[in-house]
Amino acid sequence: MRITLPVKNLKEITDLLNTVVTEVKLQVSPDGISVKAVDPAHVAMISLELPKQSFTEFSVEGEDEMAVDVERLKSVLKVAKDQDDISVSKENGKLSFEIGTINKKINLLDNSSVTTPKIPHISSDSFVVLMKTDAERGLKAAEDVSDAIRFTLSADDFSARSFSDTEESEMRLPKDMLKEISCKGTVKSLYPLEYLLRFMRSLASAEEIKISFKDDYPMIIDFKFGRQGDMTGSFLLAPRMEQ
Repeated sequence: MRITLPVKNLKEITDLLNTVVTEVKLQVSPDGISVKAVDPAHVAMISLELPKQSFTEFSVEGEDEMAVDVERLKSVLKVAKDQDDISVSKENGKLSFEIGTINKKINLLDNSSVTTPKIPHISSDSFVVLMKTDAERGLKAAEDVSDAIRFTLSADDFSARSFSDTEESEMRLPKDMLKEISCKGTVKSLYPLEYLLRFMRSLASAEEIKISFKDDYPMIIDFKFGRQGDMTGSFLLAPRMEQ
């Protein structure tokens, strides 16, 4: 196996995975690479699909599994510049990384030590497509107010509200500021803010996101990322039940 991709892309992939786990198992095939991970508390899950066309070089024979320490992978990337390409190959239970004149190797983990979670089938007819920058502003405004945020969606607008005994923050986006909106009535649900902030900060290249949810139900954020937006992902987050 030998693959090459921009350092920027690999950094984003590792940052996204690191929002929920420190170890993952990559599923490699001639068509691309996929990875699924769930955090230890089973509050958040992430799924990424990296098709072969999103790599500048992709030479893979047959299917394979590779369990990787995400923190070790991030340490390798510290020596790389964003404009660099990085080539990755597998040899003798190790991953070898070529970054310009630098070559680094890390041991792969035992495949049996890392489990691949089953992503539950979650769907909702209520969703909103918005600019990622708008979502970031709403979350950042809520950061110092509470540890939870309530999303509310109607046919006319989308809002994100956070409140405590002494403070309140609300972002409201009317229909004309949204890329797309679908909701017949009104739906709302409360979510842990920390996970959303970590995820959004890791999603560097996406321009827009799709948020699907319903009353007191897990939320799905679908996104495209990478140099040409040809990598795709989903972030699932369990609701926080109000007392």
